[in-house]
Amino acid sequence: MANCIVNYGFSSFILIVWMGINIFLFVWFYLFYDLGEQFFYTRHILKSALPWARAPAAVLNFNCLLILLPVCRNLLSLLRGSFRCSRTMRKQLDKNLTFHKLVAYMIALMTAVHTIAHLFNLERYNNSRQGVYDELSTTLSNLDDTENTTYLNPVRITKRIKADEESGEL
Repeated sequence: MANCIVNYGFSSFILIVWMGINIFLFVWFYLFYDLGEQFFYTRHILKSALPWARAPAAVLNFNCLLILLPVCRNLLSLLRGSFRCSRTMRKQLDKNLTFHKLVAYMIALMTAVHTIAHLFNLERYNNSRQGVYDELSTTLSNLDDTENTTYLNPVRITKRIKADEESGEL
């Protein structure tokens, strides 16, 4: 048992801290966008797809920050030489590619979740623009539908389409 702790203790600790930070970021940003009052109207249009897009984005930012650290030779050389690492620490530093791969897998997973959530966002924006959902979603989508103004729904109706609708060509 003591050998297992010596051999894998530091690696396990690093993985637990890394997973803990990932879980914390996901939950924190999910709840921030799901419960925040400033996103009430956006949430009305997008439903739960808003926090499902934003939470993986936060995890992606963190993991993209980490992806290159395990393979940075200068940093590893500094840690090995300057700080007089113990044998256990050197052994853990030699497992840098495993951690690099784990971070890459997390990036791939969060990219898939983020992309799928944005596809749902696009569908919800488009349907609310067309009036498929309730009247409030349609009204929110049509807010400030003029040039050089801020708007809630990024799906825009161009002037040509509006002119064609008014003339009865569509």
